[in-house]
Amino acid sequence: MLKPIALANASTIVATGLYVFCRVMSLVAPDFLYSVAQSWFHTFSTESVISVTPMNIGEFVFGGVTLAVLVWITFYSAAVLYNKLPK
Repeated sequence: MLKPIALANASTIVATGLYVFCRVMSLVAPDFLYSVAQSWFHTFSTESVISVTPMNIGEFVFGGVTLAVLVWITFYSAAVLYNKLPK
């Protein structure tokens, strides 16, 4: 039996950490970040999505908050559903 709140909290912490890490990488090594993205998307070119204007702090915070909310709801819902399936 999974504890939905604990799973949702842990998943949100991990996802938010990755979000911050990716933001730092976009500032420190943007070319590396795009080359990783290119390797993940195989036949798609990431050149057309390379940003020419940096993300401002408002966009960064908004993205982090919305990601955290989405991840929390998703993992909480998945844990509740997982706990109900065996019954």
